[in-house]
Amino acid sequence: MASSQTGQNGSGRRAQAKLRILVLALAGLPSILHAQMRQGQSPRTNYLLSCGGCHGLNGVSNSRLVPDLKDRVGFFLNLPEGRSYVVRLPNVAFSLTTDGALTDLLNYVVFTLGGASVPKGTKRYTLSEVSHLRRKPLTEVSLAKMRQQMVRILIDQYHATTDLRHYGEDDYGGAR
Repeated sequence: MASSQTGQNGSGRRAQAKLRILVLALAGLPSILHAQMRQGQSPRTNYLLSCGGCHGLNGVSNSRLVPDLKDRVGFFLNLPEGRSYVVRLPNVAFSLTTDGALTDLLNYVVFTLGGASVPKGTKRYTLSEVSHLRRKPLTEVSLAKMRQQMVRILIDQYHATTDLRHYGEDDYGGAR
């Protein structure tokens, strides 16, 4: 009798273990499907779905709330830390898209929306670069202060538009 109870307990435990594995697998399914859905879409479509709601359909937004991208985002690629900043922003780094789709999306944002702000000779983001940088998201720094410091340098040394200052409640770095 003891052996039949052990047998039932053993099969019951196996069934519970299988059920737990199934539940865990299903819990991750929406993220996997979401990432796969976006992988086959164009970079512009991914931009519209992932970024356009805040940054605007063409990269122009309410710059008091969200930075404009159109004719501005490329300036950040003048600086090595600016190039990595764009990828390491939490909303970018934690995107549910694959590394490949994110690389295409970033190149669309910088080289299409960024327009004339992109420095001549700037290289496109590579898959390995994006894959590496997004694994080090900027989660332990003040993004506003970091951006502000880069904007000062970009305006002073790279002749970036002073419109880069127009972000947040108060313009920073400008004369008042």
